[in-house]
Amino acid sequence: MQIQEIKFSLLSIPTNPTRSSATEIAAGRSDKITTLVVRIKTKSGIEGIGFAYSLQGGGKAMLALGQEDLAPILINENALDNEKLAAKVYWRTQTIGRTGLVQQVYSAIDIALWDIKGKAANLPLHKLLGGFRESIPAYISHTGWLWMSVGQIIDLSKPYLDQGVMGLKVKVGANPQSDIERIENLREALGEEIWLAVDANERYDTGTALAMGNFFQDEIGVGWFEEPISCENIKGHAYLAKKLDIPIAAGEMLFSREEFHNYVEKSALDIAQPDITRLGGITNTLKLIHYCESQNIPVSPHLLPELAVQIGCGLAQVTSVEYMPWFEPLFNEYPKFKAGKLVPPEGSGLGLSFSEKALQEFAVT
Repeated sequence: MQIQEIKFSLLSIPTNPTRSSATEIAAGRSDKITTLVVRIKTKSGIEGIGFAYSLQGGGKAMLALGQEDLAPILINENALDNEKLAAKVYWRTQTIGRTGLVQQVYSAIDIALWDIKGKAANLPLHKLLGGFRESIPAYISHTGWLWMSVGQIIDLSKPYLDQGVMGLKVKVGANPQSDIERIENLREALGEEIWLAVDANERYDTGTALAMGNFFQDEIGVGWFEEPISCENIKGHAYLAKKLDIPIAAGEMLFSREEFHNYVEKSALDIAQPDITRLGGITNTLKLIHYCESQNIPVSPHLLPELAVQIGCGLAQVTSVEYMPWFEPLFNEYPKFKAGKLVPPEGSGLGLSFSEKALQEFAVT
């Protein structure tokens, strides 16, 4: 299963609904997702696809790193040897970044290698990983941006809630008073029976997070409090986890298993949220999930439902998937909801193929 060719492309995919208001865009927050896609062809004729993304720049650096540094050292290697190839890239690029940009670019490659592995076995990835379930609970998060009114959130969420999805997650962190009013109004509009989580995206300080956490758990009854403070403040996360009954969810900004281990050892999170394309791909994500299983910590991956649905249906420790369909326009197939749960696309490997029209439409030249 020798690798014959590795091709990268850079895309800019608009978010729909937009993740940024006009004011946020004017201040520099992008409403497009810079996306690196890769196609790996083997001499046996099997092709695997993968991708990674960046929210605020770095796309051309990712493309250059993939083309000039990573692809050349993987040509003629066996595409099924994902552990060997990950180690080769790690040692070859250690001096320029054991995490961060290198991890993101290699994530796209590793995802494509697992796509090849599934296709070689003629199995969908979730069956290859263990086949724990055929569908998985999913919550929606693209209908709750900070700029949206309660009415907009309800209108956008209703089609999913009517299907029986797990619930929704909304952004907070504008300022405490407006957050309180907005979440109170949202809970009243939704009713008590709808699962609701909040995500501060690191915007609070520790004191504010404690006060807001008490409000969220006592007055609103939220499912979890995500990224309440800076991801670098492990001590603060541990303090909040100890003081609050509400689960603390974190991990999307962590770029290594070692960073997760530090959080877990300090009891700083209750729910692990790895981002597959920041952690080094599927290989490292699987290792983290097994570690979380040994520590009795549930896993709910960050974004990327097209990948997370496969891992979540394969492994029991993944308890839910975040439905943020940013990359749906990129593919000919996509996970679908059935009886309120997310179902992987049919087909071997990831069950996905790139839309040639999308590759041309969103291409960065």
